[in-house]
Amino acid sequence: MKGAFMLREPITINPKIVEEIVVREEAEFRKRTPRSHEIHERAKTSLPMGVSSSFQAVPPYPLFISRAEGSHIWDYDGNEYTDFHLAFGSLLVGHSHPVLVEALREQLGNGSLYSLPCPETVFLAEEMARRFAPIEQVRFCNSGTEATMDALRLARAHVGRDKIVKIEGSYHGHHDTVMMSTKPSVDAAGPADRPNSVPASKGIPSNVKNNTIVAPYNDAEAL
Repeated sequence: MKGAFMLREPITINPKIVEEIVVREEAEFRKRTPRSHEIHERAKTSLPMGVSSSFQAVPPYPLFISRAEGSHIWDYDGNEYTDFHLAFGSLLVGHSHPVLVEALREQLGNGSLYSLPCPETVFLAEEMARRFAPIEQVRFCNSGTEATMDALRLARAHVGRDKIVKIEGSYHGHHDTVMMSTKPSVDAAGPADRPNSVPASKGIPSNVKNNTIVAPYNDAEAL
């Protein structure tokens, strides 16, 4: 046993069979989703890779969604899917919950963006502190990227050190510090028990990786 997983002999996979399955499934996908393909081709003229977030750029093209309700979503060709993702878990009550829809309608009538304090943020912060003690105070952010960036800045200010540790293969947003070894190539990754810090893309300053120490996944001893 190592960690929570039992080691066993590697499974032999036939690459040819895998390739045949991928080709067959992609052909079926293309057959069922011509409208998504059409919209994606148009989107590529105004959006990088035809999407507004890089993780949505998947081959051969992403699905474009027309509506959602509960745990289900529909694409522009009318295909229905069960949504196991739910916006990274932020839609805990599902899509278009009637109570939320009504509350949003009411709020939109009073304005959608103040850029000034409003009591709703106080109510939500108090509720989060009540549910998730020992949390005492909350700072709301616009995205996970912004949240982890602010959390790291706060931690560095508190301890007076620059270096952080992140787990190889993990994703914590797209600010430079954490964009290390999110999906490194085998050639660049380094030893399994002591991975290299590999920038996830061009444009990340070379000195940033010196402050991000990458540890292997599921290895408490190495950490």
